[in-house]
Amino acid sequence: MGYSTLEVETGAGWALVALNRPDRLNAITPEMQGELEQVLEEMRAQGVRALILTGRGRGFCSGADVSGMAAVRGEAVSSLAGGPAVRLRRPLGWPTTLLFRFPRPTIAAVNGVAAGAGLSLALACDIRLAGESARFSAIFVRRGLMPDYGCTWLLPRVIGPSRAYEMMYTGRMVSAHEAEHWGLVSKVVPDDRLLDEAKALAQELAKGPPLSHEAIKMGVQRGIETPRLEEHLLFEAYGQGILSQTEDHKEGVQAFLEKREPQFQGR
Repeated sequence: MGYSTLEVETGAGWALVALNRPDRLNAITPEMQGELEQVLEEMRAQGVRALILTGRGRGFCSGADVSGMAAVRGEAVSSLAGGPAVRLRRPLGWPTTLLFRFPRPTIAAVNGVAAGAGLSLALACDIRLAGESARFSAIFVRRGLMPDYGCTWLLPRVIGPSRAYEMMYTGRMVSAHEAEHWGLVSKVVPDDRLLDEAKALAQELAKGPPLSHEAIKMGVQRGIETPRLEEHLLFEAYGQGILSQTEDHKEGVQAFLEKREPQFQGR
């Protein structure tokens, strides 16, 4: 279906979702948030094997469109306060959760600025590639706010508490190469090669065993959220027991014995 704030491109097992408000550096409006939630749920239902998130124009995402999102923030706060007008609704940063829990690999191709909620969306992806012009900022403090869209949960887990505090306390811009040094992104490439690099990685991942990818992602996330190694070892053993019975595992072993590339089917 068509979207007014997004563009979607699909390939063999992979999909690219582009935030498409380039005149506003892809600032998030309530409409964009709703469309992003919808497309992520659709991609999950379609069994997309690798997902790219990027932005059109000069920026990845400059954060919330202040004029549009202020009303949504106010509604969320008043809903939590109780009273007769309370209605069930998703939290403001729900697209972050949908990205973080997306069952297959996700890639943020960060072009230009990723600030505020835009930084959070990038953090929610499994892998972050950056163009040389990319810049990152937890800019909320400069608006007299605390970070949202999951930033206070995600950023310390990605770059450690000390650097996360620095970014969140100051709101300063971090360059692409500094972000690479900090581990915020895994690779910096020339701007004109960013999407090619992201698509090549997505195509490679889409050829992999989707059930294994899903188990790996679940394992990493449970590891982040589970305090004890011993508990996590039990989960890994459980996952290996299930995967060892799949057709993909048998195909992987057979391909190794026959010295060829495996053809995984997600079964």
